[in-house]
Amino acid sequence: MTNYTEMITKCEVEVNELHKKLRETVEHREKSPRQREQWKRTAKAFREYPSPVYDLVEQCLKFGLLNDQKLREFTFDYIDLDPYFFRSGYMLDSLLQRVKKLHLTGLEITLIQRLILRRIETGALRNFRRICRLIHMVDIDGFYSEVSNRAKSTDSEVRRRAKFALAYFPIDGRLRGDGFIIK
Repeated sequence: MTNYTEMITKCEVEVNELHKKLRETVEHREKSPRQREQWKRTAKAFREYPSPVYDLVEQCLKFGLLNDQKLREFTFDYIDLDPYFFRSGYMLDSLLQRVKKLHLTGLEITLIQRLILRRIETGALRNFRRICRLIHMVDIDGFYSEVSNRAKSTDSEVRRRAKFALAYFPIDGRLRGDGFIIK
């Protein structure tokens, strides 16, 4: 079993550093030809950053997760880490689309539950709705109670995000928030 955590963390740190340098150089690119050239080099380094994480995400999208245990392990390590770097949210969205087609193991259910609870506690971000669409797949072991408890939080933002997530729990074969029938 391969652990992709170190690779994903390294990518997150390096991409964030490259992005920071790019933002710093873009402010000064018009001041002199030397600074413009520095900005061009920085932009090129950012655009051409070679990360195995990008390659693995592409493989997950191309081949799917059903028949490749290594890609499945990578996907759930990525979900567990929930990295934050340029385009990481789009990558997560793409991977979640593939996860919807899987029959999840107990560990995978736990990882998705942790992701949802972490997003409720710390901030929803753009793809929170897509993450909540997996709730019907992970609604076991008192997960509804955990989200309900957060809906009673004294922090209004946590309470708002938890109430949003509660709308995705199935009731009588239907999702409350979207109205889709779950089979």
